[in-house]
Amino acid sequence: MAILAVYMLSPHSISFDHSDQNDCNSGGERDGGCGVTGVVTDQAAAARKLCFSGSSHIYAGTDRKPRLLMYMESYLNKELHSISPQEPKYQELKLQVHRDIFGCYIKEFQTYQPILSAIRKEYENMLAYQQDQIQELEPLRSHLRLVREECERKIQARWGEERAEIGALKREKQQLQRDIEAMRENEKATQTVVEHVQRELSKQYLRYREERDARRLLIGQLSDLTRATVKTETPAGDNAEEDKDPVELQLALKVCRVDLTRAQEELSKMKAEYWDVVPRRNWDTLEETHKQTLLQLHTLQADFNQVKSEYDTLLELHNNRGDVKVETLDSTSVQQLETSDEPALPPALDQSEENAESNDFPASN
Repeated sequence: MAILAVYMLSPHSISFDHSDQNDCNSGGERDGGCGVTGVVTDQAAAARKLCFSGSSHIYAGTDRKPRLLMYMESYLNKELHSISPQEPKYQELKLQVHRDIFGCYIKEFQTYQPILSAIRKEYENMLAYQQDQIQELEPLRSHLRLVREECERKIQARWGEERAEIGALKREKQQLQRDIEAMRENEKATQTVVEHVQRELSKQYLRYREERDARRLLIGQLSDLTRATVKTETPAGDNAEEDKDPVELQLALKVCRVDLTRAQEELSKMKAEYWDVVPRRNWDTLEETHKQTLLQLHTLQADFNQVKSEYDTLLELHNNRGDVKVETLDSTSVQQLETSDEPALPPALDQSEENAESNDFPASN
């Protein structure tokens, strides 16, 4: 605005400095008059340095402002300070203050009034055009705001659904983990029971062997006592016959002892060779049980693979939707789940050993 005030000065309000005029006069006297060079010098000096004359608003130096400019600046600052930035039409009030000042300039400088009025008119037209554009875009703005609110509601609803789904998946995961822990504890308890039963079975087997050996020893002693009793109770005629042929009796006794030794050796050899052999009936039973167990294992493995593939698919979909991470089952837990489904076989083996022992007792008798 200060530059505008300088360029809008009235032509008749500009005057030269007296010192420049004296210099021009003295130069004209020396050169025979103020020629062309003096005129150019005086004009340049007048353009560089202006002075204040009467009511004109002219610069007298670089540090001095015209009164109108200082008045307008003070008025502008006062009006702007009086407007609060919290007011709803703060920008419009500021624009109105500048309009008033520009109107004062148009009123003050009559010479430049047409061009300044044209400038103000163009600015007003442009502002009116901008206001029309804003009014035309107001429905679009309202529609955009509605669309944004609708999108935000949809996003919030979607987030709510995802949070609910994530919560359900977390609860399902926790339930599966609890089931796995329960199965592991059950497996540990079952393994402990199996080990205890195996130890008891071993102790019982040792007791059975000791009882069998003691029974055989008692049977042998009873047989010896029976033979001795028969010998003592034999009639006199028989004793006479035995007395008649003692050599034959000794030979028969030696042959019997040899036969008994050979029979005992064969029995020991058969025990050593066939002690751990399972009977055919028990073997067929175990083989049938094994086939059924393998079939059940394949069925359970197929079901497990199908469930695992569905779980992996759901987990991949969940990872693609959000930033929530879900932990998968490790390989050891899967192997434990697979081994936990296999049935125990010790009862059949126990049955086979009991049958073998029951078959051995009559032979010994």
